[in-house]
Amino acid sequence: MHVSDFDYDLPPERIAQRPLDERDSSRLLVLGRASGAWDDRNFRELPQLLRGDELIVINNTRVLPARLFGRRAGIHAEPPGDHNPARGEFLQARIEVLLVRKLTADHLGGIGAPRQEDAGG
Repeated sequence: MHVSDFDYDLPPERIAQRPLDERDSSRLLVLGRASGAWDDRNFRELPQLLRGDELIVINNTRVLPARLFGRRAGIHAEPPGDHNPARGEFLQARIEVLLVRKLTADHLGGIGAPRQEDAGG
């Protein structure tokens, strides 16, 4: 499995910036086990949807508002030969790092990847 397996297009205007005033108005995506059909519902409908044999997965993580952009600075690899046209680009890819959790007072954990516009080309 690769982190890129979880890449998808999410327009910035579709990302909630604050909770709804009526929290139970939040959207709820329901997957029918037998049919595999997706149903777009509201969270307030959850009690009526439960039969008692479901698996409920709750994500209570908090997002750190920290996305870092930079360039990879390679120091541990052998550079291409002097006449290689890619020499000037060696280990200089643009990268993006999303900080996802606080590990200690001085350390954060994150995930990094090439910038989307650079991926694949």
